[in-house]
Amino acid sequence: MTTEKRLSKQSTPKFSMLKRISNFILAVCIVVIGVNLWFMHNKNANEWYSLESEQLGRSLAAQASRMLAGPLQKDDQESIENYVSTIETDSLVKGTSLYDQSGKTIKSFDENYSIIEQFRVLDQPPLIFVEDIIYDGKTIGYVKLLLDREAIIKHHKAFNRSQLVQTGLIMLLTAICAIILTRLFYKVRANYQFSDKPKSVR
Repeated sequence: MTTEKRLSKQSTPKFSMLKRISNFILAVCIVVIGVNLWFMHNKNANEWYSLESEQLGRSLAAQASRMLAGPLQKDDQESIENYVSTIETDSLVKGTSLYDQSGKTIKSFDENYSIIEQFRVLDQPPLIFVEDIIYDGKTIGYVKLLLDREAIIKHHKAFNRSQLVQTGLIMLLTAICAIILTRLFYKVRANYQFSDKPKSVR
């Protein structure tokens, strides 16, 4: 019995130390994974923002080009203004301009938004997209769209925030599962050691 008690006292500190080391390693792994996920999230968010802005601008410019082709060919100013008003109802569009096939301005609807002023005031260049206006296979003009960068960023941040919340919830769930599994392992180990103890013989 004396030998068993001595061995038990010697093994308990070792087990406690191993437990602390394993908990420390687990905590470090969780922190490292969390930091890596945060960096990956920011990188993917920036890439998504650039791609989304480009695709959105191209899509809106192509749509505007198709809408304005007929009225521009017929020089229907009323229809042109109605179509442009429809285009600018989109909160992401700041202004629209029309040009003929030689590049001469037909009508500009973005007088309140100087492109030069946008370059001078803002750290980032404005989002400008130009699309050919094609009618019956011939280029009859061009349409220029100026997009609102702040509105796109606001939309992007809302999406980015929801993705960040989802990532945080996944990390929290992973940490809870790791804690539960760790406690279960120690509980099973303690029960196993208790059942393996030799019974005393009287």
